[in-house]
Amino acid sequence: MNRKVIKLTFFQIRSFFLFLKRRLTEGQFLLFCCLLVGALASIGSIILKLFVVKLEHFFFESSKFGDIVWYQALTPIVGIGLSSLLIERVYKKHFLKGNDKIVYAIAKDNSDLPFSQSYSHIVTAGLTVGLGGSCGLESPMVATGAAIGSNIGRATFLPYKEKTLLLACGIASGISSAFGAPIAGILFALEILLIDVSIASFIPLLMSSATGALLAKIILGDNVLLTFNNIQAFNSKNTFLYVGLGLLAGCLSLFYMRSFHYIDHKFSAFRSPVKRWLVGSLLLGVLIFLFPQIFGEGYIFVKTLAETGQVPQNSILIARTHNQWIIWLFILGTMIFKIFGTTFTLTGGGNGGSFAPSLVIGALLGYVVGRFFQLLGYADVPLVNMIVVGMAGMVSGLFFAPLTAIFLSAEVTNGYSLFIPLMIVAAISFFVVKSFEPLALEMKKLSQQSELDPTNKDKFLLSRLELRFLIRKDYPVFQLTSTMAEILASIRVSDKDVYAVTNEANVLMGVIYLNDMKTIILGPQTDTQNITAGDIMMKQVMLTIEDDMESAIRKYEKLNSAKNVLPIVDKEGKWLGFIAKASILDKYRAEIVKTS
Repeated sequence: MNRKVIKLTFFQIRSFFLFLKRRLTEGQFLLFCCLLVGALASIGSIILKLFVVKLEHFFFESSKFGDIVWYQALTPIVGIGLSSLLIERVYKKHFLKGNDKIVYAIAKDNSDLPFSQSYSHIVTAGLTVGLGGSCGLESPMVATGAAIGSNIGRATFLPYKEKTLLLACGIASGISSAFGAPIAGILFALEILLIDVSIASFIPLLMSSATGALLAKIILGDNVLLTFNNIQAFNSKNTFLYVGLGLLAGCLSLFYMRSFHYIDHKFSAFRSPVKRWLVGSLLLGVLIFLFPQIFGEGYIFVKTLAETGQVPQNSILIARTHNQWIIWLFILGTMIFKIFGTTFTLTGGGNGGSFAPSLVIGALLGYVVGRFFQLLGYADVPLVNMIVVGMAGMVSGLFFAPLTAIFLSAEVTNGYSLFIPLMIVAAISFFVVKSFEPLALEMKKLSQQSELDPTNKDKFLLSRLELRFLIRKDYPVFQLTSTMAEILASIRVSDKDVYAVTNEANVLMGVIYLNDMKTIILGPQTDTQNITAGDIMMKQVMLTIEDDMESAIRKYEKLNSAKNVLPIVDKEGKWLGFIAKASILDKYRAEIVKTS
């Protein structure tokens, strides 16, 4: 299919949407778009999941080498390499990896995402995870759904608020499709990606999420989705276990977060993507050779552990052993090294997310704690309950999303009998991590790279504004040598009360305020004959084009109330214009109205 055919098809589809937009009411058209986004995002997630399943079947179940550990340790090198090659050479700057990039697009790019995001994550994440990369598919599913919603909103010329709602619908549908959990899908969009929607928006959001869950259930069934069936009722005698598990989940989440950022910082020193790929994938291969359960997402291993309690003895570390303590230590090692396996996969160039690893690590933590007490002689410890509740603890601690953690864990268990322990563990884990880290895993990365603080509503709204859009250039400009007569002649025909003084290269040297000139203007005429702009200008606080809104507001606060207009310069110090504090406040008020 050539480019002309694609372009013609796009315009035909857009014409159909615009026809519906004219015929339907605003609410009806928005609801139609939300359902469509939910369905398309779900289909994208299902395609990604099936792509991974088919790859795993082809390379491991159908291959005579499939059960050989060294073979499983080598295939991730290929998968991460192919994914990195596509990202670096094919998709290039149009590829946005990570949930933090979606939050940035909402804050800075009017909720616009590249169209290639609608399919690029399916290909790259499928290759990464399908060939053994130790990460999850949820983040690529979220990116795919968000891009579908954003581009449908952009194609139909919807304003920012409605476009952001469609983006949220795509996200909710993606998570809902991954787990068959519609409520968790909505909470994911609200808690983890901090998308601000009104109460009235919940109906289309819920319908999109339900559409995703329904399609996933019909097409994938329970064999592919993460589900648990043998849950026991909550026993209050085990409360101390859940309190301890919450504390451990918080500590492990903190360790995960700091280890990830430390290794990511070290890998950023490698300028060559090839070097990052080789180091990351080879280290991952070594870990998979020793701990084969690190391979891929890890959901199958967790389900097997919950349903049978059996650990596959396909590692040289536990081959031919029946010592339960050695097997327990092996699971403990798998849990810890899963953190490093995920980090090496993502920093090495693979595409995926930390959501699935957090669930797997949390499940293994619950198993390790529960099995520890069983080995000590406490036979009535509810092991499956501990696995499910541990998942909630890690999600809550890593992503600062206790509600998502609680409802996701409750929905995948097909019941809500564990609500009390889920709340205990999620709350304790959250507060443990929050005591040491102000931001969640991906939001910390966003804050470091763009100085956005998505947890502060006022700062987040200010971050949506950019100084370059508020610059006014219709102010008089004087040279250093401009005489008083020239200055007065210009002032007489101007309605401005502040003026720039520059040199011959247009570099800002100072400013002149009309109020400060009163004594000169009203003084004896003989006093002004030899005065130039360089003599009467003052060195003023100035804005730079690289300043954000928060720093700009702080600079205004340093001035007295009569001087609420500041000059702004570029990187070389050249004058660009003036920005009034009132313009910032007006724009801020408009942003509040726009997003409310």
